[in-house]
Formats: sequence, structure tokens, C-alpha cells
Amino acid sequence: MDSLSQAALGAAVGYAVGGKRLGRKALAAGALAGTIPDLDTFALLPFDAWASWTHHRGLTHSLFFGPIVGPALGWAVWRWYRERRPFDAEGDADSRSTWMWLFTLAITTHPLLDWFTIYGTQLLAPFSNARFALPGLGIIDPGYTVPLLLALGLAIARPWAHASRIAVYAALACSTIYLFYGLAQNAKVDAMARAQLEREGVTAAQVRVYTTIFQPWLRRITVDDAEGVRVGFASPFQSGAIAWTCYARGRDPAVDVVLATPQGRIFEWFAGGHLWAVVEPAEDGGKRVRVTDRRYGVPGPTNQGWWGVAARVDAEGRLLEGPEKFEMTRDTSRIGELFLAARGIPTELFPHAADAAQAARDCTANRIPA
Repeated sequence: MDSLSQAALGAAVGYAVGGKRLGRKALAAGALAGTIPDLDTFALLPFDAWASWTHHRGLTHSLFFGPIVGPALGWAVWRWYRERRPFDAEGDADSRSTWMWLFTLAITTHPLLDWFTIYGTQLLAPFSNARFALPGLGIIDPGYTVPLLLALGLAIARPWAHASRIAVYAALACSTIYLFYGLAQNAKVDAMARAQLEREGVTAAQVRVYTTIFQPWLRRITVDDAEGVRVGFASPFQSGAIAWTCYARGRDPAVDVVLATPQGRIFEWFAGGHLWAVVEPAEDGGKRVRVTDRRYGVPGPTNQGWWGVAARVDAEGRLLEGPEKFEMTRDTSRIGELFLAARGIPTELFPHAADAAQAARDCTANRIPA
């Protein structure tokens, strides 16, 4: 999730744990603790261009990190207050456990929230580099963050009020329910896609449904069928059928050359194997290869992915350049259509098919060559 959401969650957890004793200090400490796991990116990026893939959401996002680091940080803050303000309530011996629990829970909830996004989080690091991901919500979703911010605003204004604590507890409960609501929307779209494919007569298809951004309803769907790959977008509210963009299947040996490199293996692991390869001829008789992460993308130039690796391979299949990371420029001028599509309203960018039969005919007639 974005840094604002993580800070808001940390502040809410911190206040829920220590607000009654620490007041606004619990809000500030919780917000700080909630952002600590994301410091991995700032610490490693200057030294490693691939750190955002290999290390971000790694050790600091492990389920073991908070229970180990949190108590130590909480104890250190408590000790600092005890030495400098021995007569303040936050410096007394009884508040030690409050500070320790505050930091532990505010840090630990960070990777738990990230787990509900499709980006992938190494919850078992350093013992395993497996990436855990749930299609609960996009990396930015005001529906999750705004209730927390409203409750925190009340807590900042009236930190000692009982109503503030109730508001924060309620916001935490609502935001948690919202995560599972997002999973339920994903399951609905998954069922819609599978039912439509069955009506189209498509069998042995692998269906994957991903979140988009800013809201929990509009979902990106990729389908591996016998002829290639389909990409569609759907909301549980729409009445029309899913309109597919269909691509022919193809696997050039040059792609395997790129993925066999250390950088290629990193990218394939990062994307969980959800890859898309595009091979184009080069002027020297070789090939230009782009491999993208198919989990992300919107209709148009970025439909095949927002980021990936690019390389150049010669006519004999030898690597000439790369792989290097790249990121596609994303057009934000039509973001309003995303919200219309989320409500089930078809747009030029997110059209609907009249029915499954039309979607099948359009796919067959307009399949894009590999």
C-alpha cells in the first residue's frame, strides 16, 4: 500500500494501543512505526538498481520483523522518556509494555496490509523468499484510507476523549472488513469470467483476476486459452459481457535467453511467473525482447504491463544488451473512465460486449499476432 495508508494504519493501531495513556504521542509513534518497513527501499536503492524488486517487501516486511524489532524500539523510546522526564506518565515503569506493544503491532500490521495487494510480500523472510499476495485492494484505495484519516483527525483534535478511541476502533474494524470486501469482489469477477468463458466454449483456460487502482470493483482479468491470452476488465455491477483483447500465443527462444539471465530470473520471481513477452526484429538481424508483468496494465499501450525488463539478442541467440528495467509511461488523462467502469458503465476505454457469443466472435476475428 501507499505510504499514507501505512502511516494512517500505524497511527490508528498506535492510538488503539496507547492512546488512553500517551495521547497524541501514540499517534505520532504509530505513524512512524507504520512506515519503518518501507525504509528498506531507501536504504538499498542507491546500491542496487534491482533492489525495489529483490529487497523491497523483503526482510523488513517479514512476519518476524515486527515481533523482534518492535519491542526493542518500544523499550528504547520508553527508556528515553524515563531518563529525560522521570515524572511523566510515559516514562514510568507501567508504560514500558505500552510502548513495546505499540511499536510491535504498528510495525507488524504493515506487511499484513501489503499482503492484501497483488504486488507480493515476503512474509517468511529470511527463511523463504516466497511472495504472498491477495487480490484484496489496489496499492492506492481511498475507500480503505479515508475512514482511518477521519478517525485520526478526531483523535488529534481530542486525544483524551473516549469518543476518539471509539472512532479509531471503528475505523480499524471498517478498514479490516474492507480488505475482505475486496477479496469478495475479486471472487465475483472471477466467477463472472469463468461463466462467460464456459458460454463461449473456452475450456482448459487459466483465469487470473487482479486489482486495478483507487476502488475495489473494477478488476483486470487475464486468461490463458488454447490460442493465446485474453485480457479484459470487469466490475460486479456491469450487465454486459466482458470484452476481450485477444493475443495469439507465441514463445520465441530469445525470451528464454533473457529469462535465463540473473536479472531475468529476478523478474520472473518478482512477477510470480505472470509474464508477457514481446519480441520485435532489430535492424542488425537480431531481436529486441521486452518481458512485462501482466498483473498490471490498462487498455491501450500499457495493456500488456506497466513495467518489465528489456534486452537485445543477436541472430544466433546470444545476449547483446541488457536486461535492463523499464517502466511504461501511464496516461492519467482518462482516469475518470476507470470510475465509470467500476460502476458497471461501459466506456470507450472499458467497453462491454453484447453477450458471450459476441465476445467470442470478436476475440476470434481480432486476435493480435504474437
